[in-house]
Amino acid sequence: MMQSLLLAAVSATLVAGGPDAKPGEVTGVSVLPGPGRAEVVIDVRGDVTVQDFTLDRPARLVIDVIGARLRVPRLGYDGVPRAGITNIRQSQFRPDVVRIVLELERLRNYELEFADQAIRITFGTDQ
Repeated sequence: MMQSLLLAAVSATLVAGGPDAKPGEVTGVSVLPGPGRAEVVIDVRGDVTVQDFTLDRPARLVIDVIGARLRVPRLGYDGVPRAGITNIRQSQFRPDVVRIVLELERLRNYELEFADQAIRITFGTDQ
């Protein structure tokens, strides 16, 4: 009986990622304007994955950070359009999913890169 409990405890530790595994976190969201573009940077820690999709009417880009908790104060977007971004909202969509929604003037092309503990979404300004 004791052997079964020990095996069950070892199995649970492996599935959970070990005793040092830490859940992922979203630690910051910022908008960096630049010449001819705007870049949204989502700072993350830990082992997370990213899923993105667009919605129309109104135009939005949705970024789901899977395996994460929201650890950043509420973002107060200043309302100044940058490369067509008109607002940014963030929430703990599910217990393990942080959702960031970029409200857009219209759907547009973007590039998403996830490296070095940051998710970068870049939009051109079409100017």
